[in-house]
Amino acid sequence: MGGLHPQSEAYLEWMKKENVPLLSSLSPEDARIWDARVTALLTKTSQWSGTIRNMRVPVPSGDLNVRIYVPRPNASRLLLYFHGGGWVLGNLDQAEYPSRLLATETGQIVISVDYRLAPEHRFPSAVDDCYFVSKWFAENPDKIGATNEKMAVCGDSAGANLAACVCLMAKDRQGPYIANQILIYPVTDLSDQNYTDYPDDQSPALTKTDMNWFINHYISRSEDLRNQYASPILHDELANLPPALIITAEYDILTKQCNAYADRLKREGVRVKLVNYPGLVHGFFTLPDVYDASHDAASWIAKELSSP
Repeated sequence: MGGLHPQSEAYLEWMKKENVPLLSSLSPEDARIWDARVTALLTKTSQWSGTIRNMRVPVPSGDLNVRIYVPRPNASRLLLYFHGGGWVLGNLDQAEYPSRLLATETGQIVISVDYRLAPEHRFPSAVDDCYFVSKWFAENPDKIGATNEKMAVCGDSAGANLAACVCLMAKDRQGPYIANQILIYPVTDLSDQNYTDYPDDQSPALTKTDMNWFINHYISRSEDLRNQYASPILHDELANLPPALIITAEYDILTKQCNAYADRLKREGVRVKLVNYPGLVHGFFTLPDVYDASHDAASWIAKELSSP
């Protein structure tokens, strides 16, 4: 490894200075409070010239909240965004900045999804919510003045896991049609033994203890670790999935399995673009005021979604 990027070092030093506690020492409720506090302190009010509105979407579990970002009046294509947070943390307010960034860079209508969180709602609640929201918008794009011609899904971390699994569900269930999958440092294998001995200094923003904390709150039983809609790399067949853009960070416990997923997609004929950021740590994309690479990654996403 070539050493941490100065912006990664500054972020980690800031976390230490603010006395942000270890995730494993917190309850889910307290972790959410800390997570929201960190997000608020590290993000500024961004320039935004589009429109934003909240909406409730009917899914089998009940109505789900979504937030819709329309960057310009003639925007018509849909990009569904599933926030990260280990299936336990995150909400629409915390996803505001990356949602605006995605909408501004891509010119597409971004729909941020407030899926159910664990441990109150364990696997497969979140992935079911994300699938059925995607299905509803594919069938009802006119409700927000969109088309479903090129609907794509996007997520970061656990949200990227959900995006990948939504694509698998859509393939297995013959719909909805998804044109692209944007996977930002996705969890692709919950059964990965790499978690047990990965050096913390090589993944300082997401340690093995953090991963176990998230996974233990997400799953109900050990069999879930190998479920194809929890660990997409374990699915029987990955052929005929949407083209994938996979974005990774060098100092991230997930990068090895991200690369393995990219390799398997390629072997089964899926078009894959893999972009890695040297010196960066897990979580950089959602902090555009901290990491210049967040904006660069958004540009890659825009290019991917505009390609034929």
